[in-house]
Amino acid sequence: MTILKTLRPDRLLAASKKIIGTVLGEEILNEPVVDLAYTVEHEVTCRSPLLLCSVTGYDPSQKVDNLAKDLNKRYASVAIGSAEGFDIADKAITAATKQGTWVLLKNVHLAPSWLSELEKKLHKLTPNENFRLFLTMEIQPKVPSTLIRISETFVFEPPPGIKASMQRSFKAVLSQERTDKQPGERARLHFLLCWLHAVLQERLRYTPIGWTKLYEFGEADQRCALNSIDEWIESVGQGRTNVPPEKIPWDALRTIITTSLYGGKIDNDFDHAILKSFVGHLFNEQAFDLQYPLFIGENALMMPDARTTEQFVNWIEALPDVESPVWAGLPSNAEKLLRSKIAKKTMTNLIKIQESFDEEIVGEDNE
Repeated sequence: MTILKTLRPDRLLAASKKIIGTVLGEEILNEPVVDLAYTVEHEVTCRSPLLLCSVTGYDPSQKVDNLAKDLNKRYASVAIGSAEGFDIADKAITAATKQGTWVLLKNVHLAPSWLSELEKKLHKLTPNENFRLFLTMEIQPKVPSTLIRISETFVFEPPPGIKASMQRSFKAVLSQERTDKQPGERARLHFLLCWLHAVLQERLRYTPIGWTKLYEFGEADQRCALNSIDEWIESVGQGRTNVPPEKIPWDALRTIITTSLYGGKIDNDFDHAILKSFVGHLFNEQAFDLQYPLFIGENALMMPDARTTEQFVNWIEALPDVESPVWAGLPSNAEKLLRSKIAKKTMTNLIKIQESFDEEIVGEDNE
């Protein structure tokens, strides 16, 4: 522990990862593949809720949507956060326990006190064996520990980085059928939105450098923006194969993104100006030039020479695994500052654990 106290904080995190990778294998540091279908059908019962926990900005409810579609299951989805939502949730659970269907309750961390009532309700019910209850929440200490103990818990913490975010977007949000649909300019607009979404989320890691506060930019914002892009491009395309870039309604797209969607969550003028600058840089007709930079800074990445989903995915896969904060419009030393902050917190927690362990040993010796 003395070594931990003297080790430079910015090197502690890197050293920890190297030790973990050497002892447990590099694959443990990669994002695990969760077979949710197997768990639902073979590892849980009708009395065990499935608790899907995530970091801010990541919405695991889409996994339940896709799973229900794949398994052809009926389910009710309820957003928690208001008295009306509680009543709807109670009725949905009561009906589903009798019919043997599924219920998905979203954002239950917003109502920790109600979760205690939910737990009591679940104990009193005699559900159909096909009933399943899914709860999505951000990691929140106020959630009743008793509910966590009776639940099958999954924690989703996707790997950081613009490349990883782009890969998730093209895998989980976009589909080849949708992106490659005419007019041909649609694919590039989808790519631009995925890059913007990745940048906005990446900057959250660097708060308060990236943003003045944490904002809940999530997959729902991205999906709504995609719907808006598709609606506008189809209204202009009218079934044509291509649309001249200057004919795309850029003002409308920029306004929707900066005002109604991502911008609707920002309550700070400084942060709103940052969002507006990113959207203005990406969403304009010059973005269709191959030598147009995705960001302003050293070693800027140029717009990929791609027209289809496969070509964009190949370009993303070829990106380096080690990224520069400059990609997200941040100073080049931002990563060092972030790692120092994380390392200091890690070291503080380790020291607390060690001190607590030492106190227990002293107590046992005195006995």
